[in-house]
Amino acid sequence: MNKMQKKVLLVDDEPDYLKIIKRRLEANNYQVTTATNGRESIEQAKKVLPDIIIMDIMMPELDGIAAILKLRFIKETRSIPVIVCTAVKENEDEIVARSLGVAGYIRKASEMEGLVKKIEEVLSK
Repeated sequence: MNKMQKKVLLVDDEPDYLKIIKRRLEANNYQVTTATNGRESIEQAKKVLPDIIIMDIMMPELDGIAAILKLRFIKETRSIPVIVCTAVKENEDEIVARSLGVAGYIRKASEMEGLVKKIEEVLSK
């Protein structure tokens, strides 16, 4: 593995979306681990210690907001930046996510082209 390769944890319950975004990130030289729900995302985050997490909001078992909240209470994962990437259009979710200190909030359909750029921006801070 290239020493400069950054680790991304991609969390979404839609298999097709996971596949497409994983390929796009790998094409941009990211090492990608996936999770399909919030509970799995917490286990993977503790195991992999990614440089950044891309988190959906609406998922089974544990939604993205609850997962982010739990990650903030775990010493090893507390400071990992999170970009919320969701199809949810409600502004309340964005307000709650931002109050939890997420590094970015992207709407799946309209802003997906900017995801790699946003990841690079967050990781360069």
